[in-house]
Amino acid sequence: MTKISENKEQEAAFLQTVANALGRDKPAGNAPSRKEAGPPVFWREQKFENEQPLEQFKANLETLTGKVMVVQNGQEATNQIRVWLKFLQAKTAMLWDHPELRKYIDVSQLGVKTSYWNADRPRKSLIETAEQADAGITWVNYAIGYTGTIALFSSGATGRSVSLLPPTHIAVMKKADIVPTMSTVMRDLLERRDQGSLPAAVDFITGPSRTSDIEMDLSIGVHGPFRVWTIVIEE
Repeated sequence: MTKISENKEQEAAFLQTVANALGRDKPAGNAPSRKEAGPPVFWREQKFENEQPLEQFKANLETLTGKVMVVQNGQEATNQIRVWLKFLQAKTAMLWDHPELRKYIDVSQLGVKTSYWNADRPRKSLIETAEQADAGITWVNYAIGYTGTIALFSSGATGRSVSLLPPTHIAVMKKADIVPTMSTVMRDLLERRDQGSLPAAVDFITGPSRTSDIEMDLSIGVHGPFRVWTIVIEE
């Protein structure tokens, strides 16, 4: 028996197993037609109460050992970051050079040495600064209530290293940017694609980095920060 024949027999056996599980005598001969693209209709038609996305986001992220602090305005957000940095005994923090972050967070009140990620500095220098920072502070484009996920869009002023290299990632967002499901984010990205304005990268972060690759032993912070703390501004 040739390798190709063996693979076809294995494929047929696998498809028959799936058909049996679905209560069918044999696998479908042709792939079913699917006219729609993107998220299924039932995802798009779900109804959510006003506070539900925030409540879901908080519950789901905190289940994954993240933190969610809800504040009223930029001053309270700044105060909360200062409290966290003091608790961490942090000396340095690196921030995205993002207009919303500059608007809401007063770095002069944080009590640590701060620097911004921006395209004016050499990339190697930026990465080295991020590696040495005690905390990375970013702005969140979207937060997803259903999974406790934050979505970060990267650009020349919003480098991925700020959320990846420091041991603590502090993510700031507005309550209005918390959406129920991933479908909203996907629709936005499709629109950006059509307009030729996709971000350089999109990171979906669901809690601190974790892995169980080695003997199923859970390790936190192996591939990224082991703390993901978020601030939600209700304003």
